[in-house]
Amino acid sequence: RKFLKPAMKAMEDVCAARFQSFWTAGNASKIRPVTLTDFAKKYAA
Repeated sequence: RKFLKPAMKAMEDVCAARFQSFWTAGNASKIRPVTLTDFAKKYAA
């Protein structure tokens, strides 16, 4: 949808700025996926 492109670009910029401000930019490879079952076990503990 062409009319959403400016909003999507603005949201990308917001996300990038937040990642940089919290020093998390460039760390995506370090994030490991957690299954819902594992997360529920950790939450219940």
